[in-house]
Amino acid sequence: MSESLHFWKTTNGHSYRELARVREGQGGLARGQQERVLTTLIRSEQRRLDRTLSVLEFGCGFGHHATYISQLSRVRYHGYDISQSMTEPLRQDPPASLQPVEERIFCGDDPLAAVDGRKFDFVFTVATLVHNPSERITGMLETLGQMVLPGGVLVLVENPLMPTSVWDSSKHPGSWLHAFADLLPEGWDLHHGPGLVDSHDVYVLKRHGGRERRYFQLVGPEAPRDESQPLTLEALHTRATPRLLEWASRASKFLSEPTPNLEAQVAELTEQLAVETERFARRQRLQSLSDDLARLRSSRVSFPDAPVAYTPPSSPPAFLHNAALDTRWAFDLPQFGRVMQVFHQEWHGIRAASGYLPGQKLAITSERPLDERELRAAIELVDRSGCRSVMVHGYSNNAHDFMVLLRRAMGSSVRILALWHGSTAQFHYTSELDCFTQLIDLKRRGVIDALATVKPGMHLLAKDIFPKTVINLPPKLSETERTSRGRALTRAALIPTPNDWRKNFYTNLFACQASPRIKDIYVTASYRLPESLKGTRRVHHVSRPSRTELFELIRRCDVVLNASLSECQPMTGLESLALRIPCVHGSLSLGALDSHPYQRLTQVAGVDSVEVVAAAIEQLVSLRERTPGELVKMMEDYEQALVSEAVRVLEAFIQS
Repeated sequence: MSESLHFWKTTNGHSYRELARVREGQGGLARGQQERVLTTLIRSEQRRLDRTLSVLEFGCGFGHHATYISQLSRVRYHGYDISQSMTEPLRQDPPASLQPVEERIFCGDDPLAAVDGRKFDFVFTVATLVHNPSERITGMLETLGQMVLPGGVLVLVENPLMPTSVWDSSKHPGSWLHAFADLLPEGWDLHHGPGLVDSHDVYVLKRHGGRERRYFQLVGPEAPRDESQPLTLEALHTRATPRLLEWASRASKFLSEPTPNLEAQVAELTEQLAVETERFARRQRLQSLSDDLARLRSSRVSFPDAPVAYTPPSSPPAFLHNAALDTRWAFDLPQFGRVMQVFHQEWHGIRAASGYLPGQKLAITSERPLDERELRAAIELVDRSGCRSVMVHGYSNNAHDFMVLLRRAMGSSVRILALWHGSTAQFHYTSELDCFTQLIDLKRRGVIDALATVKPGMHLLAKDIFPKTVINLPPKLSETERTSRGRALTRAALIPTPNDWRKNFYTNLFACQASPRIKDIYVTASYRLPESLKGTRRVHHVSRPSRTELFELIRRCDVVLNASLSECQPMTGLESLALRIPCVHGSLSLGALDSHPYQRLTQVAGVDSVEVVAAAIEQLVSLRERTPGELVKMMEDYEQALVSEAVRVLEAFIQS
């Protein structure tokens, strides 16, 4: 025990974090599996309690699990570790969701004293108890149990179940494999889940009213309290016996080799030295970033005919990490917890698309050049975040500099992906064509690992483009945020698009004017019409709405208009889908989704025909009036199919 304790108390958290990343990069799947299981278990307890969950990680270390769990909605994360040095990265640079860190991260030899009597709904460990001999485990479980609120759970992601506890010299010095079923304190249930995480089992412990020990099969992380499959201790011993035989084979091999434990320690130290050397080299590369940036900008080509963008009233911040606007309506999928979505603060549609995707968020500015200090800070943030994939949406000079310098600083330890949100119709702007060409060049030079688009068929332009169409996600809304199923018709339509040729603003406006189903029209664009063309409908001009205000506008209406001449999955269509208000749009070409009844109902071929668009309005509002429940059910089914396909393609792109 003293050897193991010394090892962890003297291990540098920064170095061990790097070592963990290297091991993960060598093909280990366990981290991602742990994240999925823990997130699902936490969400299950949230649904049961229907409130914010207090969570404690016993053995939080440098903060791998702290980073993503603390960012889950309605979760208040806390961490404890016996080693002050291991928690140094987490205490020095905590995520914003862990502030104030001194109230959330605890250290000390006595865990009960360190947390100062606090109790939590959900206490968990990951590969922590393995460093303690079996005679301490029952006492440690009782200590952990004292930190669990009545009705809460204790979750162990620890060694595979053994029929008897044994020492395992193939791991860190002083490692043990424990027979948790035999070491369970009296009055507790143990739900055993093998096979959910590579090289570990999952144990869910909860108190019951009696004194006996009870055992159950963990039917899945989404049902941690299910008692439908009871087990006996004998059955668990039988299940665990093959693991004992595997251990015996390993132990025999180690005993037949000279000084096996010394060799294991040398291998561990050699690996740590290699990692620390790479960490030093990375710091050196970051220090030389200013010279790299100067060379990049000296060779930059400017594009004077670029479309004029919206200019904010004051100088924007260099970047925003996990801003509320970008995380509030995001999908929370644990398999994307190590992905950083990078986009531009000022590009509203792409920012919405990026914000609804799962993963962490980094919003950079496009309104002014990022200086060397700001780029270094952004790259260091990616480094500290634990993200292994960085997905950059759109292209700008700042995005170009960020990707090139990120690759130089972090090398192959991070995958850089680019997603283009435009179409070939926009290539009449020389800047759009040149920007897309530069992305292809970055792919060929190895700066980015993969390039994809949201417009179908663009892989035909170059073999370097991912062949599948990445599909945007709608915002993730709760049922209370959606529109009421029983709301009466308002006879109102919303045209939330700008007034330009591509968005086909006037066709949408005249179609609303021509429809007998519409009385009020809400528009967000400025336009001019002669008196002879103004029509009789009431037109309400709304200044550029915030995201929340836009959602409220959609809720007020019976239909949204986005019949545009060139479109790449309109975000207003996805936002109205989430709010259960239909949206008229042009052809999307989304493969299997094209045959869905809702997409066939809402997309029109003749987007530049007032008559065709007016007929689509008539059909949708009439259906909404006659059978609103049928329309909502159709939209729910379409959203489910769209999300399923979007997640499948996104996973394939990130892993490509």
